[in-house]
Amino acid sequence: MKKTLDRICQLDDWIFEVKMVRALKVRKHGEPYSAVANLTANGEQVYIDSHLSIDNEELTKEDFMTIYRFCELMGMKHISYDRFKNGTKTSKTVDIVENQVQKPTIRLVK
Repeated sequence: MKKTLDRICQLDDWIFEVKMVRALKVRKHGEPYSAVANLTANGEQVYIDSHLSIDNEELTKEDFMTIYRFCELMGMKHISYDRFKNGTKTSKTVDIVENQVQKPTIRLVK
């Protein structure tokens, strides 16, 4: 069985939808963290808004894969982000392969 997190839930007359997440890099909640990332959800895509770390380190592959797994659990299909390297901005979108669903082919029969 695959574990998932619901992005939308209802309590009484209110519907709550996760649109923004603040992710902290730390072993135990409440301790000082070494990095923070802000994620914004829009439809089936998450945008990594920002990433800041104590030593100005870039997001590692391991860090990105942790964010990837979180987005996978939320049922997202894509992660996008911008990077600045040598003063040049590049944008990238990564598909969350596990959440990509093949659409069935519909054939009309006469």
